Amino acid sequence: MHFQAENLVPFVSWLRGYKRRFLRADLLAGLTVAVVAVPQSMAYALIAGLPVQYGLYASIVPTIVGCLWGSSAHLVSGPTTTVSLVVFSTLRPIAEPNSIGYIELALFLSLLVGAIKIAMGLARMGNLLNFVSHAVLIGFMAGAAALIAFKQIPSLLGLRIEEQAAIFYEHLFTIYRHLHQVEWMTLGLGLATMVVIIGLRKIRANWPGTLIALVLMGLIVALFDLDRRGVAVIGNIPRSLPLPRLPAMDGLLQIRQLAPGALAIALLGLVEAISIAKSIAAKSRQRLNINREFIGQGLANISAGIFSGYPGSGSFTRSAVDFRAGGRTPLSGIISGVAVAAVIVVAGPLAGKLPMSALAAVLILVAYDMIQHRDIVRTIKTTRADAAVLVITFLSTLLLSIEFAIYVGVLLSIGLHLAATSHPRIRAMVPDPVTGKMVGSANGETCCQLEIVFIEGSIFFGSADFVFDDLQRRLRNRPEVANLVVRMHKVNTLDASGVYILELLLDDIRLRGGGLFLAGTSHRVFEVLKNSGFLTDLDAGHVRSSTGAAIRQAMRENFCPSICAACSFSVFRECPELKRGNWEIFGEGVQPRPCDPPTAAVRGKAETKTAAAAAQKRARGTDLPSVKGKPAP
Repeated sequence: MHFQAENLVPFVSWLRGYKRRFLRADLLAGLTVAVVAVPQSMAYALIAGLPVQYGLYASIVPTIVGCLWGSSAHLVSGPTTTVSLVVFSTLRPIAEPNSIGYIELALFLSLLVGAIKIAMGLARMGNLLNFVSHAVLIGFMAGAAALIAFKQIPSLLGLRIEEQAAIFYEHLFTIYRHLHQVEWMTLGLGLATMVVIIGLRKIRANWPGTLIALVLMGLIVALFDLDRRGVAVIGNIPRSLPLPRLPAMDGLLQIRQLAPGALAIALLGLVEAISIAKSIAAKSRQRLNINREFIGQGLANISAGIFSGYPGSGSFTRSAVDFRAGGRTPLSGIISGVAVAAVIVVAGPLAGKLPMSALAAVLILVAYDMIQHRDIVRTIKTTRADAAVLVITFLSTLLLSIEFAIYVGVLLSIGLHLAATSHPRIRAMVPDPVTGKMVGSANGETCCQLEIVFIEGSIFFGSADFVFDDLQRRLRNRPEVANLVVRMHKVNTLDASGVYILELLLDDIRLRGGGLFLAGTSHRVFEVLKNSGFLTDLDAGHVRSSTGAAIRQAMRENFCPSICAACSFSVFRECPELKRGNWEIFGEGVQPRPCDPPTAAVRGKAETKTAAAAAQKRARGTDLPSVKGKPAP
């Protein structure tokens, strides 16, 4: 295969086609994103339990790397609220927040998250995210928003709480017990921050309200020396930029404690990033490469671990700002990273006067914006299953560890998918008397010797029981029927469990003196039947490309003339001739096979054997296929 540079450095493709006219739009969009990113990054670092400069560091090199190696023109990577919350939840039991050990573990965690994302991208696991339902994301975001908002209340009120409780309701009780310690000046600055941001949203929506509010509160603290009068501030930010280095490898000793959180961060971060990229791509008409986006996000996290950042993902706010500001290419995101670096060098010490309550106020408003009110109402009204998933994920986020809540959401999503696919649609069919096309057998005129069923869905370990029970019920209700045609045009997947139930059905039908016929199998399904050895037992002639061919094969081989003569219905076009005993319609010299109608004893024996086989199947598990000539192990 011819090697292309784009395989290793994908940004080469858009750099080659870059137009000079794009530069002004990308420059303006990048600077606009930086204005939003600076206050957000500092606030998000507080959620993660890190000094604010580490949030800024996570918005420089990781943002640049994510733009260079990703596939979206507008996805801007960096710290996010939900990922920051999971970082805090993962590291808090291991080390003290803001300590050197905690910071080193955060850097190591970023490397671990990046490696997981890259591995998923190289394994082309992008489609797995389709199994995470929207209800899970909405419920998780709402729960995370509540946690973030309530965890900022102590900083907003100026409470001196040394150790915050890990459980939500315990945290609320702790706040209640310390309400008498409220610092009213600190609270006033926090409330003033909210008023400025909300007011600017209403009268000047295009202004950077958050940045203006923080600058204003910082000036008030500096002018009146409020930090010396009890107002907590974030402290000086170093003006130097981080140099590349590997974090302390002590994280290897804690790998068992870090791994569950790292996987949760990777899953959540990828869901966030891909959801954002897809929503913007739908408006910009851009094509995405999901697996490449996985790798881009992974490299961004690895660069965060090397350049003193912490795990992040695609940011909805910054990505949306980039798109609305007119960004044309990933260069706009790169410019935003460079601009954040310039802010650290130029204005780092000035940020030291920012009051903690102002950042807490910003985070409370961010948390409120995270709650998707319309989507919550729509999801609850749509289906009971989606409503249950949303509520369970929300409560799990509040009451359990947040990384466990992510796993609960993912498992619920997979469970919903399996529940939806474990009940394929199965219908009895007959040919239309006018057109000959297969239609539902609602008119009641069904053949006395042949049952035709149409299966729409997959026959796999999750649905095998349902399919087997349904077909058995149909045969049990019609004990005189000895032949079964299964239309498999809409069966896309068949596994060993599906083959196993077909073997049980074949045994039952043979005891009735008839045959099993399959119509319209896809190439994939046919290969499964062939590889399993089932075709050897079934006879390849019983697998036909069309339903009509399968029906005629069943007539030729297994129809009993005496039953046809006594049947009061004419379901098929061949019925009049068969009633007269004319079997040569199938070919010159073709004669019916001598047969007698199945007796009650034979029918009872077939049903008894099938019931025993079904019980054996359930006891051993439907995912255990039989070996040719032997029962399932």
